[in-house]
Amino acid sequence: MVIPAIALERPEAGPRSASPARGRAYCACTLFVALTALGAGVMDILHLQPLFGLLLHLGYPSYFATVLGVWKVLGAIVLLAPRYPLVKEWAYAGMVIDYSSAAISHWASGDAATSLVGPIVSIAALMGSWYLRPRSRRLGPVPS
Repeated sequence: MVIPAIALERPEAGPRSASPARGRAYCACTLFVALTALGAGVMDILHLQPLFGLLLHLGYPSYFATVLGVWKVLGAIVLLAPRYPLVKEWAYAGMVIDYSSAAISHWASGDAATSLVGPIVSIAALMGSWYLRPRSRRLGPVPS
């Protein structure tokens, strides 16, 4: 199982060194994003409610649920797996596109403002995960 790999990150020295609180915040944000993406991805692949109904309500074709679902599941796995920082950057970027597209789609379709809460909370958690990630999960040196 790959989830314990998150907790095994070692603190690094330097200007953005890891503290226990920083590590816990990273784990919380990353687990929230990965588990919700995994759950949503499975629901999309299997065309389960309520996400499949929302996708159709927003005007997307039914096959798009399968495409989104596969990428959500893969992104969740990548965020939880150790190493591969370049692939992680792509996963973060893809999830930003997914969540921001969801918010824009709800807004453009005239849905209530409450429908924006989920995507906005997910973007915030994703930004927290990206910002707090340990050096071993980053590309290149970290600027001071």
